[in-house]
This record gives sequence, C-alpha cells and structure tokens, in this order.
Amino acid sequence: MPSSLEPLSLPLRYSVEDKVVLVTGALATVGRQLSEALIDKGARVVLVDGSSDGSGEALSRRLNARAGGEASVYIQTDLSQLRDIQVMVDAAVLTFGRLDVLVNSAERYTDRLADEEDVGRIGDCVDVNLRAPILATWVFARYLRLAGIDGVVVNVSAMAGLLPGRGREVYGAAKAGLIHFTEATRALAPRIRVCALAPYYTEHAPGEFENERLLPGHRLGAGLLSMSSYQVVASVIRCIEDPTMAGRTLLVNGSSSYSHSVATLLSHIQMVFIVTWGLLVLFVRRLLFGRQHAIVPQ
Repeated sequence: MPSSLEPLSLPLRYSVEDKVVLVTGALATVGRQLSEALIDKGARVVLVDGSSDGSGEALSRRLNARAGGEASVYIQTDLSQLRDIQVMVDAAVLTFGRLDVLVNSAERYTDRLADEEDVGRIGDCVDVNLRAPILATWVFARYLRLAGIDGVVVNVSAMAGLLPGRGREVYGAAKAGLIHFTEATRALAPRIRVCALAPYYTEHAPGEFENERLLPGHRLGAGLLSMSSYQVVASVIRCIEDPTMAGRTLLVNGSSSYSHSVATLLSHIQMVFIVTWGLLVLFVRRLLFGRQHAIVPQ
C-alpha cells in the first residue's frame, strides 16, 4: 500500500460525470438501475436492448425527465448481429458526439444439462454472453483508436464462470470465456481499460430469468446467499471509476468483494460454505416438515 507521504503515486480517479455510457441489457433489473444511477451521477446513457414494445423508449423518457434534459436514448439492438452492434456504437456517437464507456450487461440464462438443452438456446446463450461482448469491445476499440480518446469496458460476468456447476454448463462456459477475455486485454490499458464483474445470485424481477434454479435455503438465507441488485450497480460503477481495475475481475459474494482474480480461492471457500448452508437448511426442513408430505397407505 502506498505511503501517506506519496499521494502523487495514487492513480487519479475516473469519474462518470459528463461521460457517455452505453449499457446493453438496459431493460433488465440491473441494467435499468445502473442507467438510473449513471444519470444521477451526471452521465449520459445509451440504452440498448432487444425490446420493440416501447418499454425502452419509455425508460429513456423517464431518465430524461429525471435528468431535466436529453440525457438518454434507446437503441433496439440484436446483439447476435455484428451489423447491429456497429449501428449501436455509431448511433451513440451521432447522438451525443462521443462514447466513453461500454457496459456489457446483457445476458441469456440456460438452466438445463448440456445434453438436454435446446440447441437454439445454446447458440443464443453463447452469442449474448460471450460473442456479443467481444464484438462490442472490438467495435468500441476501433472507434476509440480513430477518435484518439481513451475508454472503459465493463463486462458483467457471473460467479458461474469461475465455479462449474451442474445444469449451467453452457451459461458458465460463456461467462468463463468472458472473464478470460477480460483478463487477456490487460495490455490494452490505459487506452482501453477492460474489467469485469462476477456476482453471485442477484435479486431481480420475478420471471426475468425463466426456470432459474437456486440453492436450497436461498430464500431463508437471502442476506448470505444473494446480493441486492443495487450492490451490483455500485460494483459496476466502481469498475468504471477505479483505474487500477484494468484486466481484473471483481468477485462479489453477498456483502463481500475481492478485487482480483487471484482471490478466486477465497470465493471458492465462501461458495463451499454457501453450499453447505443450503444443504443444512434442506436437511432441517425435511427433518422437521418431511412427515407432513408423507403419503399414508390406504
């Protein structure tokens, strides 16, 4: 840790104020709350999602009213198409004159075993969770080089990308690839600072992720097993504003966070504790209430 006698050795903090930030998956819980937080911090936000039902435009109007001016725009985008990804970056620059930050937070969730999953859902999961962030970073990097400015990319991954689990093989593999891509881009800094976030279970709107399977006791131990979506939002903003996060993955478990992938061992220990807790809760439930569900022979 730097000495208090050497304040000039500390990196300058990067502020989101007056920056233009593009957020994919902007209509999901985390994306929507992140957009609101960025507006409150004085940023202008490009909202990207695939919805065509008017909800994106409605969100943009609410954010503009919140900011008291034209501080956001909604762009409907198919993230599986390179053409659409190029268009969303171009539209952001045309609207606000520049683009400073890219947040890849859109995701597709799969919950079946690899041999049971629909092949279309497999392709969609890989496209949105891995291919799209890589292509978006590539398009964004080309823009930054031509514009002669620096930029930041935040990839929202998941703890599933670090801890393989049954039933999440495809989802976890895509998220693991995103973490690998993030850490491999360390050499691009400081011109392009790429970092990632790997949260554990996060609160979200009911039905947002269809058929998501949670650990036993997840609801009972909510404070231990999950985190608020606002905590994820705060962690994304930390990744944007902390210049030391280049090439790093911020691991977030409940109220704990580890700022470098070397700390993966610590997250493994915590995950073992979480799984043990879940199994213990399941055992106690069955011990105390199992007989209520028993079938009585006729």
